[in-house]
Amino acid sequence: MIIGLLTIGLIMTGMAHDNPSRATLYSLHKSFGITVLLLGLLRLWLRLRLYIPPLPEALPALERKLAHYGHYMFYVFMVAMPVSGYVMSTSYGLPVKWFGLELPRLLTVDKARGQLAADFHAWAAYTLIALIVLHVAGVLKHLIKERINLLARMT
Repeated sequence: MIIGLLTIGLIMTGMAHDNPSRATLYSLHKSFGITVLLLGLLRLWLRLRLYIPPLPEALPALERKLAHYGHYMFYVFMVAMPVSGYVMSTSYGLPVKWFGLELPRLLTVDKARGQLAADFHAWAAYTLIALIVLHVAGVLKHLIKERINLLARMT
């Protein structure tokens, strides 16, 4: 869902403002963004309460530490991206709806705050793309080069 949101975000922001599909994509982007926030919070709650299998000892200590930081950053982004999107939209005076159900507007209109949230949202999107690419590259490196199947740990 996150990869889909990043893809739709890149597509919709590149569309002409008069493109009729743009509003539909924005609406879907907001709805699925809220869904990611809810699922991300649920996942974080479960992670704090359930057993987490350790990374294989065959991984060097630095790589285990980097993997842990990467996982923590995924949780940060699962919360920060939807929250910044909400702040951006409401600061610009736009409604945020979750599949048609309008969320409360907790913020007043403030275009300067909206621009800060928009800048953060864009920066975070590109940073998250880089994090995903690095994460996948690390898993593939371990699988192909060292024959360590980290995908089994996920299941």
